[in-house]
Amino acid sequence: MVFMQRMPANIVSIGGFKNKVHELKVMNLNGKTIDTNLRRQKNGDAVRYAIEGWLMFMKENGLHFGDTLHFTFVCSRNLLILSKVDPVNAS
Repeated sequence: MVFMQRMPANIVSIGGFKNKVHELKVMNLNGKTIDTNLRRQKNGDAVRYAIEGWLMFMKENGLHFGDTLHFTFVCSRNLLILSKVDPVNAS
């Protein structure tokens, strides 16, 4: 089973993603980059895109469901850069 996290609609629009599969690079807080795919999925009458391997990215970077992740997207490089993490259990 491949776990995918959906890409926000505004990033899909900015990136001009229209094909079924797009290459996407994701960079963690330490500057390590992984290559992944962005896949188109049907969502009723709409279309959404999901990042393959998201669960592994979360695990490798100590991220938890509920954490607030802040990203920068570099359109010219199809690069999603994790810039900040607000932990879910922060007080």
